[in-house]
Amino acid sequence: MSGDLERRIARWAAVVAGVVLCGCPPPPRPQELDDLRLMLDSQVVAEVGPRAPEAIAAARETQADAEGAWEDGELELSARLSRLAQVQVRLGVALARQALAHDRRAEAERTLAESEAAYQEIEARRQVLEARLSRLWAYRRIQEDLARERAQAVEEEALRAERLGAAEREAWERNWRVQARADAADAQRTLQVARLLGVERVYPEAARMGREAIDTALEAVDTSPWRIERPLVDYATAQADELRFRMLSLETDEATEAMGQRVREMVETYRAGFDPPFQVSFDPRGVVLTLDAKAAELEVAFPEPAATALRDLRTKWTADPELLCLAVVRSLDPDCGEGCMERTADLARRAAAEVSGVPIAELQGPEAGAAGLEAAEAGEETPSARIAAVGVGFTRDEPPPPGLSRAGAVRIEFFLFPRVAIPVSATPGHTEGVAAGSQ
Repeated sequence: MSGDLERRIARWAAVVAGVVLCGCPPPPRPQELDDLRLMLDSQVVAEVGPRAPEAIAAARETQADAEGAWEDGELELSARLSRLAQVQVRLGVALARQALAHDRRAEAERTLAESEAAYQEIEARRQVLEARLSRLWAYRRIQEDLARERAQAVEEEALRAERLGAAEREAWERNWRVQARADAADAQRTLQVARLLGVERVYPEAARMGREAIDTALEAVDTSPWRIERPLVDYATAQADELRFRMLSLETDEATEAMGQRVREMVETYRAGFDPPFQVSFDPRGVVLTLDAKAAELEVAFPEPAATALRDLRTKWTADPELLCLAVVRSLDPDCGEGCMERTADLARRAAAEVSGVPIAELQGPEAGAAGLEAAEAGEETPSARIAAVGVGFTRDEPPPPGLSRAGAVRIEFFLFPRVAIPVSATPGHTEGVAAGSQ
């Protein structure tokens, strides 16, 4: 047979085959193959795919094999492969759900652990606050009894004064105002001690109320009648005393007594080295070194031996970072006149600068010692963070020591007292935990 004939026979065979194929429909798709396609295209597989990628990938490979078998006309094989792929999909879904359950359990365990830690922290803080509140309420119960006694005494004194004659009443009026002025000044000193101890960091609102109470008492001391002014002074004193107590009692029930004992021990040390020229005495608020002098000596230069004593005091005080200092100046001159408070405040800053070596400008501010207190709040350990100054003007008519005339005479007092440790849990807005039962 010639090649040309063979080519004609092959073309006819191809045509016949094409006719046969065009006339026969393809085999039907197995239901299992359609079900598999629906499974793989479902939202469930799309969600679980990232958690079981290998199982879903294997199912898609098996699906491809099933499609190939169907195209080759092997319907039974295609159905079996489709069922196998469905099993692989179900396995992937199961594995994904298991992984999800594991993740959720781990998240729940973390949440539980965090909740338990938060509860422990809250419980620890509750114990700390409960102990502090218990001390404060006990202190207030005692102060409330004293306040009732003072209020009764004020009323009794007012009734007694109503029976006095004009001359006696005038003397009585003058005397009680002098005492009220001195007591208000004493409350000022106590408030400054509490400020140095850090009360504005720990109890800012209570400190604000204490300042307002003292300012109100000072404004009314020369104008208000006895029944109004005396309770205002008593209230201001109580507020200042409570602020100091709060700071001393942050840590333990015995902190106030422990502070008193430390101060008593300090008195003997300072008495041996500074009395004279200072008069060293004990005060519940701290060791007090008192020096009577002329205001000009503060403004110019102290004579000996006071100059040497002040230099020694600076050396001793600055060497102890745990020791705080409040410089107080009041006038012994009854003719100090208007502006006496401002002049004594300026002299107090000069005295503080003399003892600390801190420039006077750093001791100035809206309140005496404000710059140093701001440094203390910022955590600085410079001398300016440990010293404050307050001038109280002329508070009472008191004779100066022998050899010192009243004109321009002042009394300088240095209150020295240890700082207190402020726990992190005592500062507003803190986020650090505290050990259970810590104070």
